[in-house]
Amino acid sequence: MSADCMDHIERFRRYTEDFQDVPDAAPLRLKVEHTFRVFDHARAIAAGLGAEPSSCRFAADAEACRAAELAALYHDCGRFPQFKEYRTFLDAKSVNHAVLSFKTARDEGFLAGEAPRVRALALCAVLLHNRHALPSHLADDARFVTDVVRDADKLDIFRIMVSHLTSALPERDAVLLHVEDAPDRWTPKVADDVLAGRIARYSDLRYVNDFRLLLGTWMHELRFTATKKALVESGLMEQVLSQLPKHELLRPALDKLHAMLDQCRADAEGRN
Repeated sequence: MSADCMDHIERFRRYTEDFQDVPDAAPLRLKVEHTFRVFDHARAIAAGLGAEPSSCRFAADAEACRAAELAALYHDCGRFPQFKEYRTFLDAKSVNHAVLSFKTARDEGFLAGEAPRVRALALCAVLLHNRHALPSHLADDARFVTDVVRDADKLDIFRIMVSHLTSALPERDAVLLHVEDAPDRWTPKVADDVLAGRIARYSDLRYVNDFRLLLGTWMHELRFTATKKALVESGLMEQVLSQLPKHELLRPALDKLHAMLDQCRADAEGRN
């Protein structure tokens, strides 16, 4: 980590302190923790680029790596005003948090002291980090920075979701977007997404099991070997899959997800 990243970390901490008086602020405290974990994951991904196959690795320079690091730090800064005003993290019932994060980072001048290219790449990644699919025309460096943030974000969301899927923590409903906790139910559309190789959509989630299936579909778009290695070593996906109903109708989706996890393991070990 470059020395002056500490200035950005302190800036982010000061910014979040302005939201300490929000009632029932446990979800916001979770977002602070999440931010720093995503930041650490992004640094680890960038540090592991040498292990990527040359055919799929963007030759990242120092500015692109710095942009990825800073975008990870500020990617969810809009979550704080979102929750303060709307009392939810559900974008469909409030605002697109990535757009709000982009506007917040820009208007607060979080990146004002950075080189123009670093600032532009970081803001682009903040804006696009929650897109269901990225635009096909993205420049290589913008795609790289955005992919680092998306991979890093998913790694920590795996951790957060697993810790809340079977818990009674006070922020559970906010984290799981208020879906129904019905242990034997799932949405067929989400299971169909698994079988079709599609990334499930938040708007289709109705039950806690749908979240488990959604997390499984994310394995499709993990871009970096370091991400896959971290996911495999964490054991989190095994926990997610073990908690899904052992219903015959869900068996094909479960088999598909186990096969995807095996492929992640092979990629992480260089056996692909």
